[in-house]
Amino acid sequence: MVYIFDEGGITIVQLPLVKIEEGEVKEEGVELAVDQAGKVIKGPYRTVQEAFQKALDSLSTALQYTEGFLDQLEYRLEMEEAVRPSDVYTASYLAHHLYYTASQLHYLGRELLRRGFISHRLQNYSRALYRKALIIRRYARDIRLLYATTVQLSLDASMKKLTWLGTVAMPALIISSIYGMNLHWLPLADNPPVVFAILATATLAFAYILNKI
Repeated sequence: MVYIFDEGGITIVQLPLVKIEEGEVKEEGVELAVDQAGKVIKGPYRTVQEAFQKALDSLSTALQYTEGFLDQLEYRLEMEEAVRPSDVYTASYLAHHLYYTASQLHYLGRELLRRGFISHRLQNYSRALYRKALIIRRYARDIRLLYATTVQLSLDASMKKLTWLGTVAMPALIISSIYGMNLHWLPLADNPPVVFAILATATLAFAYILNKI
């Protein structure tokens, strides 16, 4: 949660310290009470600038972790290694959550700079992290699309194999159904080895033609 408002001559500022634990973003809210001179009269940090610096540093660490996680997923997908759907979901969740936090801190930084609570350097730092979070969110979207494409290609390959198998089995089904009627007047009906030879030959010939197509 990020907010800033004035109350009775005192400015209340809250900003988050984020960290990633077990695939989730954990937030620790830091609230400061600041007088009109910009001095912190209540809170765990001596200045707003120090608190904002800590918030940005924690965001930077979380973004670096998420970027590394996405790099690992991309490598495994390109190497056609198994990737769990939960990993793709986790990466997308982290990227979107951190983008939301980065955007809030960026806009908070603009207000803090306007009030003279932080320096231009910190505001530029927050802008850089906001842009990095935007890039990582787009990166997560690309990874999600790459994973969906990989799954679709795998399904297409499986369907192709099943279709090929069913088509190859068609001559065997036709011939076996005809000779399975026990009609003695059929050619070679009384010679099972020859019938099986015809069956195998027809199946192999059909498979060869299908493979050439």
